[in-house]
Amino acid sequence: MKTQHSYTIPCGLLLIAFCLFIRYVIGRRRFNRRGIAGLQQFSSYRKFVVTTTIERVILFVANLCGCAGIFLLAVAGFNHLKL
Repeated sequence: MKTQHSYTIPCGLLLIAFCLFIRYVIGRRRFNRRGIAGLQQFSSYRKFVVTTTIERVILFVANLCGCAGIFLLAVAGFNHLKL
């Protein structure tokens, strides 16, 4: 009987949890910036550009982590079927 230590499932779940946490934090920040009209309010154009750019980059990285986590879970599932 061969035993393997597979860290794909915990890593996949961790990456998905990281993705969901980052999306929650950025969504909460965007929600808290909204005014009575439902639009995001910034004190200057520079803060708008910098904040939205940084948030987009972080969301892109978080989405990549989520995709990587799903891929790792799929690999672990296929490996389980093969054994």
